[in-house]
Amino acid sequence: MGVLNPDGASPQTLLSTALAVLAAHWPALLLTTLLVRALYKRYASPLRKYPGPFLASVTRLWKVKSTASGRTHLDHIELHRKYGPVVRIAPDEVSVSSPEAARTLLSAGKRFFKTPFYGVFPPPENPDIFTETREDVHAMKKRVANVPYGMAAMQQLSPFINDTIELLVRKIGEHIDSGKGVFDLGDYLHYFAFDVLGEVAFSRGFGFLEEGRDVDDAIKTIDNSQMYNGIVGQVPELDFFLRRNPLWQFVPWLSTKNALITRMALEEMARRQPFDKDNGGLLRSGDGRQDLMASLIQGHLKDPEKFRQGDVFAVAHGAM
Repeated sequence: MGVLNPDGASPQTLLSTALAVLAAHWPALLLTTLLVRALYKRYASPLRKYPGPFLASVTRLWKVKSTASGRTHLDHIELHRKYGPVVRIAPDEVSVSSPEAARTLLSAGKRFFKTPFYGVFPPPENPDIFTETREDVHAMKKRVANVPYGMAAMQQLSPFINDTIELLVRKIGEHIDSGKGVFDLGDYLHYFAFDVLGEVAFSRGFGFLEEGRDVDDAIKTIDNSQMYNGIVGQVPELDFFLRRNPLWQFVPWLSTKNALITRMALEEMARRQPFDKDNGGLLRSGDGRQDLMASLIQGHLKDPEKFRQGDVFAVAHGAM
């Protein structure tokens, strides 16, 4: 025997009626839901007392628009001039213009944790030092990654950095001798920086200085990726429909694995396999230098459970 409601309608009838109402009036119901949600964020949030743009108090679209404009740093300055030291820039976010507050907010162990914004930066499955949000894991990765940036490590790498400096000076001299006109020093300093990073991380340059160009559009790819990270990072959930979408990997020009620096990091890991303590992550056919990749592999060998091979790749890749 079925159970009837007091009015005699069966549950099936009620469900059918509810679905019919939803189908007929879903636009109005959706707008009402969004309006109620916006009003709640505006007037019931603990941040309601802080001033700021009205749009920012009800949606993250203000941050998306500001970031996409490329002038978000100027927007924040203008907001603080207008509203004061604490400004509401999103329903759940404030901007603080105080050196004293910055010291507190950015210090480790203060329980001010990184937001999901950082999860947008690749590779999401293996956060690097910049994107890691777990403080204990971040501290562990930082301890491993600090070694190759110490003074002793830099001193043994300095001859290879000097070679890159000499190459830059030679390229400038060649251009002057050729009389070709304007020399874009900004571009060449960019190439120089990446080639130095290549020497420090992988014991080889990327070839930017030698060729005098952005090889494989690697720098352009990084710039485009940073623009994506900045904009989509304001609404991190969108990343699951875009770059984290499994279908993205099947489109060659969208897959991040095809970028020059990503390929080099993966190739370097492959060249040093298998990882063992006797070799210590050094290139078997190299000059014996202790580069970033070797130091990270040694950190992995010391504690494979805490610092995995994926972490080796992520930190080396993130150094670029």
